[in-house]
Amino acid sequence: MLSLARRAPRIVPLSARAFSATRPRAEEITLGPPACYVSHSTDPWFNLSYEDWLLRYTPVTQPILFVYRNIPCVVIGRNQNPWKETTPRYLREIDLPLVRRRSGGGTVYHDLGNTNFSVITPRALFTRNGGAELVSRAVRERLDVPSCTVNERNDVVLRPDGTKEGELKVSGSAYKIISQRAYHHGTMLISSDVEHLGAALRSSNPKMETKGIASHRAPVSTINAYRAGEKEITHDDFVRAVRDEFCARYPGDVSEYDVHEEDVELPQVAEGMADMKSWEWQYGQTPEFTNIIHGQVSAGKLTAHIASRHALITECTIELDKHESAADDAAQDALEHISLALRGLRYENLEGVENILGHSVPPDLAWEVLLWLRGSM
Repeated sequence: MLSLARRAPRIVPLSARAFSATRPRAEEITLGPPACYVSHSTDPWFNLSYEDWLLRYTPVTQPILFVYRNIPCVVIGRNQNPWKETTPRYLREIDLPLVRRRSGGGTVYHDLGNTNFSVITPRALFTRNGGAELVSRAVRERLDVPSCTVNERNDVVLRPDGTKEGELKVSGSAYKIISQRAYHHGTMLISSDVEHLGAALRSSNPKMETKGIASHRAPVSTINAYRAGEKEITHDDFVRAVRDEFCARYPGDVSEYDVHEEDVELPQVAEGMADMKSWEWQYGQTPEFTNIIHGQVSAGKLTAHIASRHALITECTIELDKHESAADDAAQDALEHISLALRGLRYENLEGVENILGHSVPPDLAWEVLLWLRGSM
């Protein structure tokens, strides 16, 4: 394993930071000594919350590299719709966590074959290709993967045949910018299970209309898939290469930290983890969307039109298809009762709807319709 010196990170209170009324220009910034943090936790909520702490509570002029791995999970962007990007009920069935991060960007899959990097800099020095160029250079020149480069979307890709048309994405990226700090963080697919990646990122509602940011779909691969006959690159190899490239870009007396979750006693990190695990963040952050669902129950074919805001149902109509079923007024009246009962409830789980309906709807029909909705949303 990569061995780094154990030191306790220094907490810099907000009042001690060099904030000013106007942000400094790049040429006005004197960088502090760089720091490298390597997490030994594989908890995605801890690592993302610790990353946020590094962004907000370390000296604003200090360049920081943070590297970590997570257990298998799906990580969506701050402004994304989880039902558009994946299928949450499927993820629950296979016990694969769904995590909403604090940065923008698209949906990515993490596992222990993927290593995550975060390059934190003063805002004035931030560029959207800076972190990607640093990482691609580390892979290309320090790990001897000559086809690794950065495309026009600032994604790190492989071009094994030398052409743009044949490129394969090995890294998904996102950014976070606050008052005087910014980061570029991303994945690096070293030896991830690409088959599981594809299944985890498949949505059962791809035609859903949403105000959220949709992911850019692209062919993906891993670095080791294109090293046939050569020694496989490991997590430690990648960490060492990126660390060396980071130190070459930001020279100085580098501070290095091993991060162990059990040793971190920072209230901001604990609060961040609790917030990220809450329904209000995981699902309630979802922008407005609408969805049309078609299905069939014993009463006939159905169509549901659903509108949602913050993952709460704001409007819903469920109707029988009168042209293809022997729809009767009693069944349609029952569906209208169900439609009204759904308003204000959480999308997909519909928690509490049975208590609201009571005996106003025939129990067999209610059970069929709710089972259909929960299995289709």
